[in-house]
Amino acid sequence: MREPFLDIITLFVTFAVYLWVKPYADMWAYRIASSVKIATRIKKVGTQASEVEGSFVDEEDENIGLSKKGPMFGDNKLFNFIGEKYPELIENMKVLLLKAGVRHDSAMEEFMTAKFTSGLSIFFIILLLLGTNDFGVPFYLTCLIGILGGVLGGHKLTDLNYEMLANQRKEAIDKGVPDLVDLLVICAESGLDLTKSIRRIAREMRTSNPVLADELSLTSIELEMIPDHRQVFTNLENRTDCLEIKTISKTLSQALEYGSSLSTSLKELAVESREKRMLEAEGKAAQAPTLLTLPLMFFIMPCLFIVMLGPVIIGMLDSFASK
Repeated sequence: MREPFLDIITLFVTFAVYLWVKPYADMWAYRIASSVKIATRIKKVGTQASEVEGSFVDEEDENIGLSKKGPMFGDNKLFNFIGEKYPELIENMKVLLLKAGVRHDSAMEEFMTAKFTSGLSIFFIILLLLGTNDFGVPFYLTCLIGILGGVLGGHKLTDLNYEMLANQRKEAIDKGVPDLVDLLVICAESGLDLTKSIRRIAREMRTSNPVLADELSLTSIELEMIPDHRQVFTNLENRTDCLEIKTISKTLSQALEYGSSLSTSLKELAVESREKRMLEAEGKAAQAPTLLTLPLMFFIMPCLFIVMLGPVIIGMLDSFASK
């Protein structure tokens, strides 16, 4: 029974690695394709990169949003049938993809394809393991277990994978919020309007926090295109799912609606953000002794005992051996 067990572990580890790597590979492939597309357009026009810096940013910003061109799943009749039958399921998928940062034209179709391929892979893995090894499971029960495992595993594992990406994006956005507030204060006091401030901050944060920079770029585009600024900030809140971003959005929306001082409101937010960051640091420092208990017991204390008691034990053994 040892070899089938090792086969099961190997296959499931391989499949788990595939599910973990695939979204990252898709995003990097899309970014590389977008960069090549932009570089080809610039080269075709025949202008220098410095002369088209603004258009380069615009092209880059265009690739941030979720395209509305064409049907949701193209010509795929099966996916379109599922979308018509289960609109709530499709809406939840769209929200998950937005939070995960996957917003290109074929995002939904690739997401559904990943679910189907993952389900088929799990089905064949279960069928292969239970059918080729002597476990004593009937064939009909093997097929039933494979179908249930494929449906549930392919659906849930893909969702969990993209939820992991969404949580990573949320953590990255949380880390960049204090810098965002400080830069908004600087831009507001320098006389820039909100749209230009957000676009400038997105350009400056492109290297330090590209996730937050992408969201700000999309927000600046929506502020220029959508008349209702409250809808723009609501879209930002839905994409980021971050409490501090919601606070900033409400503050900016109220400042634009009631004409209150933007710099004063942002200064108060900056103070609150610094205080919150300080409280989080103090909380982590207070947890440090508790977290260090196990490493101290299992890694540091044994080494100290060996160093301190080792020579004594060796001397005692030598004295007993000499007698």
